[in-house]
Amino acid sequence: MGIFKDIFSQTSDKRKLKQMEKTADSVFGKGYVLFEMGRYEEALERYDEAASMLKETQQMLLESDMEDESKRLEKKARDARFNKCFILFKLQRYEDALEIIDETLIETPEDPKIIFSRGFVLFSISRYEEALEVLDKAIEMQPELPDAWYCKANALYQIERFEDALEAYEKAIEYAGIMNFEFPRYSLLNIDPDPTLKTNAAGVWYAKANTLDKMGRQEEAIEAYKSALEIKKAFPDAWYCLGNCLAELGRNEDALTAFTNAIHIEPDFNAARENKAEILLKLGRAEEAKETLEYEPKTDR
Repeated sequence: MGIFKDIFSQTSDKRKLKQMEKTADSVFGKGYVLFEMGRYEEALERYDEAASMLKETQQMLLESDMEDESKRLEKKARDARFNKCFILFKLQRYEDALEIIDETLIETPEDPKIIFSRGFVLFSISRYEEALEVLDKAIEMQPELPDAWYCKANALYQIERFEDALEAYEKAIEYAGIMNFEFPRYSLLNIDPDPTLKTNAAGVWYAKANTLDKMGRQEEAIEAYKSALEIKKAFPDAWYCLGNCLAELGRNEDALTAFTNAIHIEPDFNAARENKAEILLKLGRAEEAKETLEYEPKTDR
């Protein structure tokens, strides 16, 4: 009877461990929901709780000589801890986010996506040269990682290495269709107002166009803005910047269309209204200019 008792005991332990893992997954899921609701501090607590539960379960598996299962849960616990950096980033607790990332890199030093995340945070706190070093390492390990190319391009833009930035934007566009952008859905740069990085690269085209405009290459910038708008028509900032480029080249009617599109998408876009009215006045269409400016925005832009 002893052997049957041992088998029953092992089955019972496995069931218990499975339930512990399921509970930890549920706690982590609650943390994610809290994060999406903007309840960040509570989400951090849930992520910590889930990581602790997974670590405890992993240790029990190890003690039960279930090494493969133990390694699997060790990774889940690490992932749960790593996910805290997204919340910390949102809370602008950048140094805390870096600490989490560095702890993760000690355990997984060859993961290009985690290396990239370090570069992303360094970029976000304006440590551009350091960010570039880290991003280059991630790119060396995984050349087709569009996130890393895009962040690198933005860092190069910030230190006014515009030609190098253009090359990096091209790489981000080239690889955007190969794999999804990975890092948190927060804006990488003020020059990209879209809070979500798109695998279709609309935001990258927009950033590239801004760079070309900055370099005085308005004709090329216009084509880049159009490429962004072919992908994402409801992109008011792209329409606005396109309008500015067109107006600078004296293409007033085309500029009016671009500003009108921006306003149609976002009625509170004051700058687009003002620029549209200015062109209308130049064209002697004072009544239309007055109508454009009479709109009362709900919020300041």
